[in-house]
Amino acid sequence: VFWSMGLYTSTFEDHFGASRARITLIETFLSVAVNVMSPFVGIFVDKRSARHLVAIGVASLGCGLIVVSFAGTLLTVWAAFATLIPFGVLCTGVLPSSTLISRWFRKRRGLALGISVTGTSIGGAIAPPLLTWLFLVYGWRTALLATGIFVILMAPVFYKVLANFPEDKGLEAEDEGDAGEFHLAEVDSYDWSIREILGTPAFWLQTLITGSMLAVTLGLLANLALHGKDLGFGDQQRALLYSVIAFCSFAGKIGFGALIDRIGVRYSGFITVAGMITGLSLLASMQSYSLVLVACFVIGMATGGVTPVWTNLIARGFGARSVGRAMGLMNPLHIPITAPSAPLAGYISDTTGSYFLVFLIYIALMCVAAAALALVRKPIPKGDSNKQAG
Repeated sequence: VFWSMGLYTSTFEDHFGASRARITLIETFLSVAVNVMSPFVGIFVDKRSARHLVAIGVASLGCGLIVVSFAGTLLTVWAAFATLIPFGVLCTGVLPSSTLISRWFRKRRGLALGISVTGTSIGGAIAPPLLTWLFLVYGWRTALLATGIFVILMAPVFYKVLANFPEDKGLEAEDEGDAGEFHLAEVDSYDWSIREILGTPAFWLQTLITGSMLAVTLGLLANLALHGKDLGFGDQQRALLYSVIAFCSFAGKIGFGALIDRIGVRYSGFITVAGMITGLSLLASMQSYSLVLVACFVIGMATGGVTPVWTNLIARGFGARSVGRAMGLMNPLHIPITAPSAPLAGYISDTTGSYFLVFLIYIALMCVAAAALALVRKPIPKGDSNKQAG
């Protein structure tokens, strides 16, 4: 869904003949809907079954893609990206996977969370060129119909293999081992209430950090193909840009996950921010395809750190018993930052004729994330100042 967003936006621009600001609203509808649904899904994951939720989400995602394949107007596309697709994305994404991983791992939680999100990078490396080929050979409707059916068929697979707790497989959660400095066993033992989560400054700083990072990432993915189109790049050339980012993101997620276990979330976050600023600066100043590929390489490595930093800030701060609630509450608060990112970039491109100003705005957002990282501290439950919580 996300890595192929540039393909969707460029295809729908040609098919529906709408402005880029209207086309990129699909990213906004997707982002807003995911965030609005997030608190309810987060509570369900913490209190009920992630296994059932993921299976339902996979089916929802597949149905959403099928609806888009039959869309006669842009309104139908918006509707699918505001209902079925975001519910599927949410139920099969970072929120349930972070909860499940945090229940199983302590000593290597950073690495485990990093590995758990590499699936999106694998899909991101394969999907854009594959879908581009399918779009060109069979048309975008047939391609999305076939993709939707394939996704639905995966639902029983997830239901079969997932386990909510290690005990479900006759196992125990990983021991904390030499990672005692993080006090994760103690963090995991505390069950945060919604009032406590909302009452700690660390939660709001984490929201600002992750919201800024996600706004840049999502906005860039939605507009990169359009930027390449402006520079005269062909369809497969634009698809390759996404593949480069995805492949590098795959390595970055594992690398940053392991790095977080060694140097902590804060310093890993600073490295992520520095990489994003470097890559965005290159995009703003370079126009040749080879140099844009270099920029995508740098951005891919840096974006690999975004999700591990995001999930570890929450998992190490609020613990395995409260990851779903904390992330679920945080996601709607991202809306003011993430929702305008893609359409605002499209609007700026429509009015100025380039993405130069967009890249400068994204660099500024990464500086905001760095400042918040410098200020964030470990969350402590109110009324228990002696309890370590992160």
